[in-house]
Amino acid sequence: MFRLMYVFISGGSECAVCGSIVFLRPVCGSCLRKHFSVKNITDKNRCECCGKELLSTKGKCMKCRENPVLFNTDRVIPLFPYRLWNRELMFRWKMQGERILSPLFAKLLCDVIRRMGESVIVPVPPRKGKIRENGWDQIDELCLFLAKRYGFKVLRILERKTTVQQKKLTRLQRLESIKTAYTLCAQKILEKSLKSFSGKMPDSVCLIDDVCTTGATLESCAEILKNAGIKKVSAVTLFTVD
Repeated sequence: MFRLMYVFISGGSECAVCGSIVFLRPVCGSCLRKHFSVKNITDKNRCECCGKELLSTKGKCMKCRENPVLFNTDRVIPLFPYRLWNRELMFRWKMQGERILSPLFAKLLCDVIRRMGESVIVPVPPRKGKIRENGWDQIDELCLFLAKRYGFKVLRILERKTTVQQKKLTRLQRLESIKTAYTLCAQKILEKSLKSFSGKMPDSVCLIDDVCTTGATLESCAEILKNAGIKKVSAVTLFTVD
C-alpha cells in the first residue's frame, strides 16, 4: 500500500516486470537489459517456418512439421514469448491504452528489422471500426514511429474486410476465417501508396504485427503481397504464442 501511495504522489509508476518505481517509462533499465535485449535475436536457432525459438532441434518445430501454415512468408521473427510480464505489457498497451509503450516497442522492432536488412514495412491492417471505437491502432502507431523516428518506408497497401476479432475464435476458426479476411487496397489508394516507390512494388518488405498466434494472418497477408508482385516477404512480431 505504501509503495502504491508513493508511486501515486511522486507521479511515477511501477515497472511491469520487477515492480520497482520508474518514471516516464513502463519498464526499468535493469529489466530492459535483462529481458528485452534483441542484440543477438536474429542469430538464435529458430523454426524456419514460424520463427519460434528452437531449443533441442533444428529446422522446423513440431507444429510446422505436422500442420504447416506459413508458405509465402519467407522469414518470421517474433521477438518474445507471449507470457508472464509480456502479457501484462500487451494488456496495458492494447486494452488500457498506455501509449507510452509504443516508442519502446518501436525501438525493439527497429533494431531487429535493421538486422534483417529490410527498409520497407507493411503494417497488418486493423479490423474495420477499430480506430473509430478506440481512437487509435497499435500497429499503425508503431509504423509511424518506425517511419518518423527511424526512417523506414511504410507501404500501406493492405486492408481488412472482416470485423470479427480473431482473439475470440478457436484455432480452426481463425485459420478458416483469415483466408478471406485481407485484401489489397483499392487501385487509387494503391497507386498513391506506390508513388514514393516509382509506381512499382518493392522487391522486399517486412510485415509488422503485434502477436503471432497461428501464423494465419501473416500468411494471408504475405500471399496477397506476393501475388501483387513483391518477391520477398519477411515478418516481425512483438510476441508469439507458445
